[in-house]
Amino acid sequence: MKTIKFILGTMCLLPLGLKAQNSFTVQGKIGPKATPSMVFLNYYQEGKPVKDSVMLQKGQFSFKGKVNSPSEAIISVKEQGAKQAGGDEITFYLENSKITISSMDSLWKATVKGSKTNDEQAALRLLQRPYRKVADSIMRVYNSWTPEQRKDTALTKTLAPPMRASQAGYDSVNRVFISSHLNSFIALRVFKELELGYDFNPDTAAVRFARFPARLRESYSGKKMAAMIEIGKKTNTGVVAMDFTQNDTTGKPVKLSDFRGRYVLVDFWASWCKPCRAENPNLLKAYNKFKDKNFTILGVSLDDEDGRKAWLHAVAKDGMPWTQVSDLQGFKSKAAIDYGINAIPANFLIAPDGKIIARNLRGDELEKKLAQVL
Repeated sequence: MKTIKFILGTMCLLPLGLKAQNSFTVQGKIGPKATPSMVFLNYYQEGKPVKDSVMLQKGQFSFKGKVNSPSEAIISVKEQGAKQAGGDEITFYLENSKITISSMDSLWKATVKGSKTNDEQAALRLLQRPYRKVADSIMRVYNSWTPEQRKDTALTKTLAPPMRASQAGYDSVNRVFISSHLNSFIALRVFKELELGYDFNPDTAAVRFARFPARLRESYSGKKMAAMIEIGKKTNTGVVAMDFTQNDTTGKPVKLSDFRGRYVLVDFWASWCKPCRAENPNLLKAYNKFKDKNFTILGVSLDDEDGRKAWLHAVAKDGMPWTQVSDLQGFKSKAAIDYGINAIPANFLIAPDGKIIARNLRGDELEKKLAQVL
């Protein structure tokens, strides 16, 4: 009976011993350094920067702390008297565990042990390497061309098939990694890159996001991704566009709902955005072609208060006759936040009933869509 009680008691203690470590220790050794130096640790937690520093003692250093979730961190060395760190640094994933960083001489040559997240990142990069090499080789070819060659569309098109194949392979190994590492913070990060890009499908993203455990979904990064998906659903095709009010170039308040009963393209742009300015001639062409067929454009500038003159100048220079509005808050604009605008140009085509029928139409795509619906 005593033996049974002892075994049961030991089993009860096991969960305590197997609990994940709730703090980190980073022990580093980079060989002897003749010059007194400082070692710096920098990382982010929940969007806020965290900095720490210690003296390098006979080539060794140590950091202690706690992170709420794994974080990409940088450790760098700065010799005494230097204005800044001298380029000897290492990037790795910091987590609550005992981590060792060791090298015979320099940080950038060091090996990292004890971080499962860092090991998973290394495993992912190994899978991605063949496709990265192909993409790098294609870019080397492109960069070797003269400006005249780069303007040759027939020539540049020859690079498209191998680049698409490389991208497809890259995306494929990322998806395989995610499906086999659903408990991994790295898989969650790759999910964001793969599924929550510029023009993602929120319904598909929601299904795939739900596969991650609650621990990751409810982390700081997970909550931000969940918010992105929810915004995506609110701005998806078939959904009634959210109303907003901003002042036009004369200071008069304009509502999106003022355009109800017409097809309207809500175009998010800014005077400083080169791709936006390059797209403006296409918008002007479509506007002139369909303006008499119940179509118009509402330009929403993401310039800030300091850029007001540049905004007005760009409107005049690019010859945009449609209504232009802005609250001059940049990416902090309420309309930009409500519509999940993280990059521009971005646009939404809204039908007379107020429902979104297309997103991010570019070039000929806009004219084709308008010809279809009008």
